[in-house]
Amino acid sequence: MSNQEEIQQLIILYTDGTASPAERQRLENWYETIQAPQAPFSSEAAKTLLQQQLLQGIYRQRPALKPRHQVRYIRLYYSSAAILLIALATALYFYRSTSIVNRPSKVVNEVGPGKNRAILTLADGTKVNLDSAKSGIQINDENINYNDGTKIIAPIHHSSAGSRTQSFITYNSLTTPKGGQYQIILEDGTKVWLNAASTLKYPSRFSGEKREVFLEGEAYFEVNNNPSIGAVQENRKSYLVPRKSNEPFIVKSKNQEITVLGTSFNVKAFADEKVTKTTLVTGKVQVRSKNLKLKTYNPDISGQAIKLLKPAQQAVLKGDSLTVNSVDVNKETAWRSNKFSFTGKTFKQVIDELARWYDLEVVYTNGIPDETFVGSAYRNEKLSAVLKILKSYKVNYHIAEGRKLIIENLTQERISP
Repeated sequence: MSNQEEIQQLIILYTDGTASPAERQRLENWYETIQAPQAPFSSEAAKTLLQQQLLQGIYRQRPALKPRHQVRYIRLYYSSAAILLIALATALYFYRSTSIVNRPSKVVNEVGPGKNRAILTLADGTKVNLDSAKSGIQINDENINYNDGTKIIAPIHHSSAGSRTQSFITYNSLTTPKGGQYQIILEDGTKVWLNAASTLKYPSRFSGEKREVFLEGEAYFEVNNNPSIGAVQENRKSYLVPRKSNEPFIVKSKNQEITVLGTSFNVKAFADEKVTKTTLVTGKVQVRSKNLKLKTYNPDISGQAIKLLKPAQQAVLKGDSLTVNSVDVNKETAWRSNKFSFTGKTFKQVIDELARWYDLEVVYTNGIPDETFVGSAYRNEKLSAVLKILKSYKVNYHIAEGRKLIIENLTQERISP
């Protein structure tokens, strides 16, 4: 019921005792709607107190009555009180319909930003919690060191170039948790920056014909195209030889393979996301899909879709579709400059990015808002400062125990998780 005059007329009929059963039911149904939990009263007690104060105020203002007029005037004043109450409730009802989205959000418990955090897992299963005061690690001929030269471990032993007395080539993994980031310089001089919730699997030494790593999550690569020494594996043993300058650098991630020659690029390939994105900054890369069902590009002889990228292009792999778009490189690699770039991203994409960096579990009530963001923020800000962007959207939010970000969608427009 949305007509205020109609509501007031029904109240008069109701208080006079002349309302029909249907009219009584309509009024009672409407009254139930303004008792809903989302009505803008802080509590039922506050609502009752407000009603009592209005009634008492009206009663105190009535004139002295002669006995024969008392019953009629008392009825009149209480009818007036009821009308005023219902008018107030009606105004609040319409206010709720138009202004509920501007209710202040609950206070957010303070959550700090992510930082340098990572775990190094060696081939034998040994795990090393890396120092958060350091920015990264470096693999050299005999040691794994922090970037400042501090030694971590020395699991690798090599003889001089040309010697065939060598240990096996093994694979280590560098993993950043949610709320972490880290850098690694591989033994060929290639630099890799890992974003939060990501893993890079790499060999202790690259074999002679190709350099191959495996990525889950997001990383930025600066590939060294002039490595001087490489390892050749023979009979499960490796030995050092001069490396060719044209040896490809290969990054394998979810459903795709990237072949690189002297290039800076960003790969975003999270296991829980349907889309894999490869953004080229400089040089050139070849993106090859491992999904044989792809039909969107002419396949090579192996039946796999391939596309060459130019700088400022992005390959997007989604299901059975591989497309290439021109993009703003600064926006796509903003995390490397300690920034969030939200413009053009969906609500879920933005919240997922925040959840990875601030180590949050996200819970949506009433579905995920169908919104597109505009704006940016710095990654070194506390969560409360970054979440101010949500004030422009029709949501309420708060942080619950266990680093849970609870988001209440106040619109009827939503998407499936």
